[in-house]
Amino acid sequence: MLALLPAPCPGNQLLSGSDCGFHESFGSFAKKRQRSQRSGAANALKTHKLSDSEEQEPAAQSRRQIMLQSWNYAVLGTAISGSNDATTIVNSILGAYGLPKLKGSNGFRVYDDLDNEWVFEFPRSWVARSNHQRQGVYVSDFNTADKATLEIFKAGDEGSPPDLAQEIVRRAVIPAAEVGGDSRLQMPPPNRIQTEQLEHANQAYTYVSFPSETTTRSGYQIRRKNFGVGAERNGTIYSLVASARSDQYSKDKEATLRHIIESFRLREALELTAS
Repeated sequence: MLALLPAPCPGNQLLSGSDCGFHESFGSFAKKRQRSQRSGAANALKTHKLSDSEEQEPAAQSRRQIMLQSWNYAVLGTAISGSNDATTIVNSILGAYGLPKLKGSNGFRVYDDLDNEWVFEFPRSWVARSNHQRQGVYVSDFNTADKATLEIFKAGDEGSPPDLAQEIVRRAVIPAAEVGGDSRLQMPPPNRIQTEQLEHANQAYTYVSFPSETTTRSGYQIRRKNFGVGAERNGTIYSLVASARSDQYSKDKEATLRHIIESFRLREALELTAS
């Protein structure tokens, strides 16, 4: 019964229920439609403003994600292996992206692995990795191309026991000839090779210094100054050669190269000295 009574309308007018309900329904519908239109326009404007940035956002996020992942992997890898300084690895990643680098670490660190028969020191700012051409390791400052290469080979590889000084130099030359003809490193004449024999803890060491020259396929010549050391034990030769480009050479670099070479020791002799 109450549903059949006429409902009050605005202005104290009494209309039929259907007429008043129609006005109320139409007014509510119109207001809802206006609100919907305003909301749709606002969303469209928001979408329009974000469209340009959203197109670029995935690429930016991708770069940031790669950067953060590389950073995390670098630090994690350093914590596990301990072969490289964390700042050095992070700087190599930053350099690859063209970003400013952190201040490099000073001093030296020891390349010391109980599985190896040898130890030596190299700058903390250098990166160490395995030598993929031959047995050994490779450490380098990839910003300046200063490097040191440790190689292990049998003393009788070439038949008769070789002259150790000449063999150290020859082994430093061969890798350039193994790059498929991309470059050629010329052997220095014998009178340019300086040698010295020293003994530490009953172990003989042969020290060498010599210049080298690499000719690239395009004819560009790269000259380097090299310092090396070698020691033979039980028919195996261990050699370490450190070098820097002649056009970047300085007294500080020479001191660094000499420090690397002079720190080289075979492990057993080192342990005998400590005891």
